[in-house]
Amino acid sequence: MKAAKLLERMEEAKLYHIQRGIKLAFMKWTAWVCFRKNRQNDAVRKLQKAQESVHCRNIIMTWRHVVHDAKRTKEYFKRLEREIQESLNSEIPQGNGQDRLSLLPNKLSLKIFQSLGVRDLLKCAQVCHSWKAITQISSLWTEIDFSSESSWITDQTVERILRAHRVYVISVNLRGCTVVQGSSFRRISQCRNLQELNLSECLNVNDENMKMILEGCHSLLYLNLALTHITNATVRVLSRCCLTLRSLNLAYCMGFSDKGLQYLTTGKGCHRLSHLDLSGCSQISVDGFTYVAEACSSLQQIVLNDLPTLTDTCVQVLVSKCHLLTVISLLDSPFLSDVAFKTIAEMISLNKIQIEGNERMTDSSLKALCRSSLKLSEVHVSDCPRMTDASLKSLGSLTKLCKLNISGCFKVTDMGVNYITEGPFAVELRELDLSYCPKVTDLSLKRITQRCSNLTHLAVCFCENLTDNGFECLDKCDSLVSLDITGCKIHDKGLAVLGANNSLRKLTATECAFITDNGIKMFCRQCHRLELLDVCHCVCLSDRAIKALSFFCRTIATVRIAGCPKMTDTAVKYLTRAGHFLKELDVSGCPLLTDRTPSLLLCCCPQLRSISMLYCKNISSQAALKLQRRVQHWKHSNDDAPYSLD
Repeated sequence: MKAAKLLERMEEAKLYHIQRGIKLAFMKWTAWVCFRKNRQNDAVRKLQKAQESVHCRNIIMTWRHVVHDAKRTKEYFKRLEREIQESLNSEIPQGNGQDRLSLLPNKLSLKIFQSLGVRDLLKCAQVCHSWKAITQISSLWTEIDFSSESSWITDQTVERILRAHRVYVISVNLRGCTVVQGSSFRRISQCRNLQELNLSECLNVNDENMKMILEGCHSLLYLNLALTHITNATVRVLSRCCLTLRSLNLAYCMGFSDKGLQYLTTGKGCHRLSHLDLSGCSQISVDGFTYVAEACSSLQQIVLNDLPTLTDTCVQVLVSKCHLLTVISLLDSPFLSDVAFKTIAEMISLNKIQIEGNERMTDSSLKALCRSSLKLSEVHVSDCPRMTDASLKSLGSLTKLCKLNISGCFKVTDMGVNYITEGPFAVELRELDLSYCPKVTDLSLKRITQRCSNLTHLAVCFCENLTDNGFECLDKCDSLVSLDITGCKIHDKGLAVLGANNSLRKLTATECAFITDNGIKMFCRQCHRLELLDVCHCVCLSDRAIKALSFFCRTIATVRIAGCPKMTDTAVKYLTRAGHFLKELDVSGCPLLTDRTPSLLLCCCPQLRSISMLYCKNISSQAALKLQRRVQHWKHSNDDAPYSLD
């Protein structure tokens, strides 16, 4: 027994010895692990500290470069401002100019010259030394608009102007200047401070010229290349050079493809775009819109008009990444369905939407958009035949709505208009278009007058159920400035009451067959502040109507009497007697007019800028051409008038 107990105690001692050894080994191992971890943590902290110091050093060096660049830029613009100020304060040499304009203070004469166009400035420079000195002031050439001078401007003139003032130019508009060529584009590339450039409809714009311009003008914010012949090469240069570009217009440019848009994802340029116009670019597929969404995720406005190839998938991939979109235009995109519009409602919140010519869109789409985009202020939903009063019920709940166009939605009735006018924020509505809504009656006009107290523009073209009773209600709409009643069944009685609205400035009454001279006379007798009158194809009107217009409305600026066959030279004579403010005149389709009409306009209408004399067979080309040099927009033909003038 003693031996057995001793053996047992020996076993216990042996086990205790083994466990004690293991415990000591584990304690040593634990201490070693802690030591290694502490060393490792110290090493990591040292590496992080070194990395942070290097990072801070790089940031400080980069910041110093940015500060130096900013200082140089600031000094450069201060120098420019100083030179401009010195030119303003400097004494303009009088030379031979002792006229009243030359004797005015510099600031006053500069204000006068700022109202002139390029052609007028060039002519003034040839008058005398003092006028020439004024026209050479740099502030007159910071924003140059050649588009209004496209009929006479030459490549040499553009090149000469840009060469002389390239340092100060920040905006150039060459829209429609087809004669501009390489030398002008070379001068544009030397305008280092250029921020806005419009080359739309310039036939000579190509990839080579655009590369030269984009590599020279690094400060571009706005670029318009609509209707030009650019290809993928230009888009590639855009992705490489235009780091500050905010607005890009490539409408109807058919030369580039999805591959060109792919360049936008690889380069550094165009990533800050906020506005993009791809209207008419039907060659773009789903892949192209995917590239646009990836490269331009900060887009706020996109225009996709006239794209019959646009599908729901294209819109889905676009809005999936462009979450900042607030304005989207989808005019003439007939194949979009409720799927696309509901995706828009789910992904983004809009301020403005334009939809036109869509037969697939239903009330559910507009309901979803109004539910998600509570800040919608402008809604354009025209020629959408499936839209009903239910859509207007959804629109009536919007708190910011100020512009609404539902023209061509022929299912809309008075009940739909009632939803808009009875809404709590109907007073915010500024513009309303109910054209081609045949079910709208006089009751709607009465409600509009009562509820929409701030309405300024109203269009009810070809609303066949409107009568004089409805139009008579509009005389109480004190804020109404523009009214379009084209094709309506208004008579002289309704027109006379409508003239009592003293706020009315523009009246369009085209194809109103029941209006006569007496109606125009009674209207003009009360509406003295009228600035625009359009009575095209009102076949009952004669010279007496124009006599009343010229006598009572002394500030009339735009008159359109196309398709009025009873008008003669006497009507034009009445206009010229009080036509000091007349800027636009359309007498197309008036066969009784003769060569006396251009002669009268040439002598008595110094501010005339637009004249249309199509289908005037008794006005010779020789007489009409005399007016061409005096106006910006000129049309004339001796052909016989068609049955219906557009």
